[in-house]
Amino acid sequence: MIGTGILKGMIVTFDHMMRTQKETVAYPEERVYTPPRFRGAPAWVFAPNGHARCVGCGICVFACPHGVIEMRTSETADKVRMVDYYSIHITRCLFCGLCVEACPFRAIEMSDEFELAGYQRNDLTYTLKDWLGPNDREYHDVPRAQVAT
Repeated sequence: MIGTGILKGMIVTFDHMMRTQKETVAYPEERVYTPPRFRGAPAWVFAPNGHARCVGCGICVFACPHGVIEMRTSETADKVRMVDYYSIHITRCLFCGLCVEACPFRAIEMSDEFELAGYQRNDLTYTLKDWLGPNDREYHDVPRAQVAT
């Protein structure tokens, strides 16, 4: 019979519509729940003493498939590498998390930040200065969740 597929699809849709609990969130006033493994914007992680965990190895730069991350480092007189410039161009970021997986020091993590709109393209480039402000991301020495690929 012609149209049985459409009829079956409508039955499934109607059944799902009646069974599920509807939830509406008044978004700007109430925050939307993000699951623990949500991949938002990449962000630096700071140690409990307030210092950035990044040592400037540059592995995250090479791991990024689109070249979104830029880093410039310099050495001090004590042969310590310092990060002079670090930026992530959010407009080109895939939010794939390869930079997070590549970092041996766990200095970069995927945050729960998803409100990434801006009026100018320059506002969507996160630099080192943007991360040195108030930051609630702390390093927790727990193993990363294994993701099946």
